[in-house]
Formats: sequence, structure tokens, C-alpha cells
Amino acid sequence: MMLSQKSLFRDRVFVALPEEPRDGKSILSWVIDHVSDSAQIIIVHIVTSPNFESRQQILDCYLDQCSRKKVRAEKRVFLFTEIDEGLIHLINIYGVTELVIGAAADRHYRRKMKAPQSQTALSVMQKADSHCNMWFICKGKLVFFRKANYCLLTKSRSARPSCGVGNPKMDLQSLLQPNLEAKRLEYMYIKDMEIRKEIEAEISQQKEQTETLKEATLMLQNELDWYRYQWNKNANALQEANKQKHLLEHRISELDSVASYLGESMRASDSLVNSLKLEYSKVKRERDDAVKEARDMRMEKELTEPCAYGAMNSEFSLVELEQATQVFSSSLNIGQGGFGSVYKGFLRSTTVAIKILNTESLHAQSQFKQEVAILSRVRHPNLVTLIGASPEASALVYEFLPNGSLEDRLNCVNNTLPLSWQVRIQIIMEVCSALIFLHKHKPHPVVHGDLKPGNILLDANLVSKLSDFGISRLLLESSVTGSEAHFTTQPMGTPAYMDPEFFGTGELTPQSDTYSFGITILRLLTGRAPLRLTRVVQEALNDNDLHSVLDHSAGEWPLVQAEQLARIGLQCSELSRQKRPDLELNVWRVVQPMRKEAPSPLSQSFRSIFNESSRAVATPSYFLCPISQVVMRDPQVAADGFTYEADALRYWLDSGHDTSPVTNKTLSNRDTIPNHALRSAIQEYLRQNKLQELFSQG
Repeated sequence: MMLSQKSLFRDRVFVALPEEPRDGKSILSWVIDHVSDSAQIIIVHIVTSPNFESRQQILDCYLDQCSRKKVRAEKRVFLFTEIDEGLIHLINIYGVTELVIGAAADRHYRRKMKAPQSQTALSVMQKADSHCNMWFICKGKLVFFRKANYCLLTKSRSARPSCGVGNPKMDLQSLLQPNLEAKRLEYMYIKDMEIRKEIEAEISQQKEQTETLKEATLMLQNELDWYRYQWNKNANALQEANKQKHLLEHRISELDSVASYLGESMRASDSLVNSLKLEYSKVKRERDDAVKEARDMRMEKELTEPCAYGAMNSEFSLVELEQATQVFSSSLNIGQGGFGSVYKGFLRSTTVAIKILNTESLHAQSQFKQEVAILSRVRHPNLVTLIGASPEASALVYEFLPNGSLEDRLNCVNNTLPLSWQVRIQIIMEVCSALIFLHKHKPHPVVHGDLKPGNILLDANLVSKLSDFGISRLLLESSVTGSEAHFTTQPMGTPAYMDPEFFGTGELTPQSDTYSFGITILRLLTGRAPLRLTRVVQEALNDNDLHSVLDHSAGEWPLVQAEQLARIGLQCSELSRQKRPDLELNVWRVVQPMRKEAPSPLSQSFRSIFNESSRAVATPSYFLCPISQVVMRDPQVAADGFTYEADALRYWLDSGHDTSPVTNKTLSNRDTIPNHALRSAIQEYLRQNKLQELFSQG
């Protein structure tokens, strides 16, 4: 029969509590509920490392729990390598007869739990002496009770007296006391022997250390004697050094006087040098100003003197221009911009384009002179032909190109048909040819400076021609850098096509045109706006998806040529001009063969004019007369805006025709104007191809 709940523990009970307060408090609560008012709880905690400070706070929480229930309690902390071994030793040494210990962590509790689960609890239950009663608690519930066996000397089970908790006749403590005392003394003896051995070993070690110290002391004494000898030696050397020091100080004093004198001389020399530097800077500025002025005068002379090809063709009066444009009627206005306006006109029996520069613009006069100077000096089939000018009206008269600008054709203005991919490749080739011609021009290269689709015009045969040379420049070799460039503090042009380095530094070079040409190529490929166009094409190439960004209104692009052009466009539009390719060496060698690989619909106008070593040489279509289909010797611009061979056109008109041979529309008149620019280009082309003799014979 068990005792009542409040009298289970009447004297002293040991409680082994874990480090986790949640599990320990449930065990301690069970013990508090089963102790009598006179009983005392001994809280035992085993640690395996000498970190007592943090454990003391945990045990203080347990003491507070007992204090709140008004139960006497004290705490004891012991250091052992293993927790189960520590509890077993405590049972043996202190003669513990009542021990409460956790069966398992509270989270492992199960209703069917009938025995301890933790390894520590199992080890204590199996190895501890049998004189100790043990209660195994989990989550505040008694899981298992191991009853002590006090009658160890009795052999017969029937002769064993009842020694349970409920037998008050037998003094259990008095029976166990001798045995416990013997065990405690035996344990203390063993510990004393171990301590004695440790002390003897330590004494032996100290003797060895003493001998070692004696030897070290002797060595130190010898070293001290040696250092004392060295000190005396160094003291003598120091005394000698002091004597030398005094001598050197005296010498230094003398040198200081010399240095002072030399310093005054140096200051006088520095003053003279600074004066000479200022004089040199002044002279250099004057020289630079003179060089700049000379260059400006040279440029002015280059712009004003008659060109190598003859003076400007014609000079028109303001009255003639007003008559040609019906007093600049808005119905004849075909272009508008910051530079001024462009009108279609009928001048001296010829359809022309008349550009009226904005006289309010600060750059109007310089642009007028610049364009006249450039177009008077250069002749190329892919450059717009300057027919004449009117200084009185600040106007320029050009050949009329009926198909407008490339920008308008890309945007299909007035519902015009999209340009085919063959025509676009032809335009790229023609623009490249014109740029190479300008950049290699002698004696001074020419930079267009504002290349864009809006400044590329198309004639009736969709042949492209560069126009708007208002901000172009003849390049002079720089005396500073040795390279051909133009410097300005006010860069002009169209931002989306402008060379970033020109915009940042004001240095205009042929590579500036290369950048604009690259953006133009990408526009012809994609038909898209120029902003961020390079990034779009680069990403498409990286993803192997160029087809998705091509302008399919141009037809089915051949992907090989399209990819070649896309890579050329990206290379030309590199931010750094050093990374851009050379148009003649790198670009022309790629785009020129494309004309043969992908002939345009206009290729029928091309023909071979001679054989040399079994090799045919193709003649540009704009060198051939539309009537006779032979190379023109005397090209003349008719009233329909097309150029013909003079004899062929005269024969056409004398035969009774009053319509255009190309458009079949009625000609407004029979007058013609010589096309000097085309004539010069044909002669240069024939000379370069060694065809002059063949041409003369024809």
C-alpha cells in the first residue's frame, strides 16, 4: 500500500534535474506535491564542463519554485565527465536512498510509457546500488518506480522481512549506515591515493624543472658576461663616434654656409626661369594664335577660290527663283527644317530643287558658303548635283530627285511602296562608296557631318545621293595631333546619328561619318527608329533571333547577308571611334560583292561594256543613257529631271516625240542643262578602269 500523496517523502529526497527548465520544472512539481511539510529537497545538477555560472541561474529558478510552495530546498552542482556516472557516484558516496530522476524529455512522453526512455535514466537504474529507491518522472507523471532492496544478506525470499516504505518497525537508515560508511571511506581512500600519486608526480616534475632552471641560469650568466663585454666595446666605439660627430657637425656647419649661398643663387635662377617660362608661354600663345589664324585664312581661301573642276555652274537671281517657285508657294514646299525650306521649282526649263536658307540663322551664311565650296569641289554619282546658287537669296539650286528622301521611303510617306531588300543593299553600297570618295578626297578629305536617311535622296531609278553639306568640313592636318580632323566648340548634327565622341570632344573626323553610317545600316535592316536600335539588334544577334527584328516589308531577307550587314552596322556604331572599321578596307569588301549575290530589280540597267582578260566589268546604271543604253559622253538633264546622252535625246525629240523617254509624260519644254558632275564622275570611272581609249574609240 502506497503512502498518501503528501507523505511519500518525509525526510530528505534527492532530485536530479536537467539543464532544460521546462522538463525540470515538471519533475520538481511532482516532487513538491509528494513531500511532507518537514521534508527537504536536495536539487542535484551534474555538469560535464566547468561552466558553472550559467547553470547557477537555472538552479535558482528551481529554488524559486520551491520557495513559492514553501518547501525547503537547496542546490548542489557536481562536475563529472558523464551525467550517469556522476549520479551513481553521488548515490554511493552520500548514501542516497530517495532519488527522483527524469524518465525522458517531456516531448517524448506517451501514455503507454512504462519504463525510462533516456540513456541516462536507464544507466542509473541498471548500475546504481540497490539500496536506493528511484522514481522516474516524465511530464509530471510517475512512469516507473524502482524499489530498493535493503535485505541483501537474506538468502531466502520467504525469510526476508518486509522492508517497504510502509514498515515503520525497522530503522532502514541504521541498517545501511555501516555499509554506506564503508563504501564512502573506501572511495575516499582511493581518491586520496590518486591525489598522492598526482602530488608525487608533480614534485618529480618540479625537481626536473628546477634542474632545467639551474642550467638556464648558468647559460644566462654566461650570456650576461658576454653582453657586458660587448657593452664596454660599444661604449668605446660610441666615444669614438662622438668625436667623429663633432668633426662632422663642424663640417656640416661649413656646408650650410655654402648651401645658403647656393640657395640664394638657385632662387635667383628660379626667378629667371619663371620669367623665361612666362615669356615662352606668351610667345607660344602668339605662335598658336598665328597658326590658327593662318589655318583659318587657308580654309577661307580653300572655300572661296575656284575649285579644281571649275567655278559654280550658274548663278540665279532672286526674281528667277520667285518665278520658278510661284513666289515660294506653299504648294511647292517639299521640305522644311532648321536650315530653311526646300521648294520644287521650274527654272530655265528644268525641274529643280531650291533650298532657301534661313537668313535669321547665325550659321546661314557659313552653311551657304560651305555647301557651295564642297559641292563645287567634289563630283560623284552618289552625291547630289549642285546646279547653281543665288547669293542674293541665300539659296542653292539642286537637281530634282523625284523619289524624295530615304527617311520618307522608310516611313512609306504618301503611301509609297516599301523599298525591297535588294534596293536597300544597293543603297548601303552606294552610300559606302560616296563616303569613301569623300574621305579620300585630295588635297583635303571631306566629312559630311550629318549623315542620316533624311539627307539621302533617291532619284527616279532609286539611285541614292548624299545631300545637305551645310555642316560638312574640309579637313586640314592638325599641327598638334598630326591627324586630319576639325575641332569645334559647338557640335552640330542630329543627336540620334551623331558620333558620341564628336558630341563630347568637338573633334569631327571621318570616323564620325562611320558611326552615322552604322546607324543608317541598322535602320535599313529593321525599319525601326534609331534610338536604342544598336541594343535591340545586338540582343537579337546574341539570341540568334535576328529574323525577328528585320523589316519584313522589304521582302524575305537572305539571313547570311542580313547578319553580315547587322554586324557591320554594330561595328560602325561602336562608341569608341578606335573600334570602328575602315570603310574601304573592312566594309566595302563585304558590301560590294552583295550587289552580285543579291541583284536588285534595277540590275537590268547595268551592262558590261568591255572584256579584259576574259573578265567583265559592270558599268553603273546611272552612267548609261536611258535611251541608247551606252555610256554617256555629254550627259544633259532634261525637263523630266532625268539625264540623257545629248545626241540620243536630240534624236528622240527630232523624231517627233514630246514625252519623257522614262516616264512617258509630256515634257514641258525641250531645254536641257549640262550635268557636269556626272560627266566628271564618268571620266574618272573610265580612267580608273583603263577604259579611256575604248571610250574615245566609241
